[in-house]
Amino acid sequence: MADNSSGWTMRPPPNAPGRSSTGLCTIIKEMIAVAHGRGVRACVDGAQSVSHMPVNVSELDADFFVFSGHKIFGPNGIGVLYGKEDALEAARPWQGGGNMIADVTFERTLYQKAPQKFEAGTANIADAVGLGAAIDYVSAIGMENIARYEHELLEYGMRELRAVPGLTLVGAAAQKASVLPFVLDGHDNAEVGKYLNGVGIAVRAGHHCAQPILRRFGYEGTVRPSLAFYNTPAEIELLARSLHQLAR
Repeated sequence: MADNSSGWTMRPPPNAPGRSSTGLCTIIKEMIAVAHGRGVRACVDGAQSVSHMPVNVSELDADFFVFSGHKIFGPNGIGVLYGKEDALEAARPWQGGGNMIADVTFERTLYQKAPQKFEAGTANIADAVGLGAAIDYVSAIGMENIARYEHELLEYGMRELRAVPGLTLVGAAAQKASVLPFVLDGHDNAEVGKYLNGVGIAVRAGHHCAQPILRRFGYEGTVRPSLAFYNTPAEIELLARSLHQLAR
């Protein structure tokens, strides 16, 4: 997937099923077990994990698992909802439309069995085809391969960014996925993001829809480079050089 001329070696990725906005891999399986022990169904937002690591919903014992199509390189506007059969049968439809109906009169409505009872109206066929192609694409590469490679990029990136004067990595845990959120002393996050954009490096600057956890670390926002299997060590080196220049 990329040139290995930098001399770094491949090691297994952390064995964790999900990740947060800081990259911390959360102990989802244990959290689900706690919920089930109290009679509570568990819904896992897997948008940040499905394109980066293998996920086994049966092993997690999740009642529901959801993710957005664009997070796994598919089209915008479509996603996936997995649900256990009993959970889907117990859930009520939230939209009405022809395909979901088994029988209807003025007195009562009978719905199809799941999943058909949630398929109201005309399906989003084009985006479903696009999402299927994206899933086939990453499956052909191999999620284990993607996770292993991205974890090596992450370790390399953390070493490079820690050498930038005044830069603090936020959420630098051992069990961590491929994001590198940071703050740079004396520089506004938006300013750093704009500067990096100007040299051809795309990052996100802000609170990343995760204000509570960032405030737990004492921040209102970070600059967040995100790594994927198409990134290379050379791109991380460009990021580090650019931040060295800005810090000076």
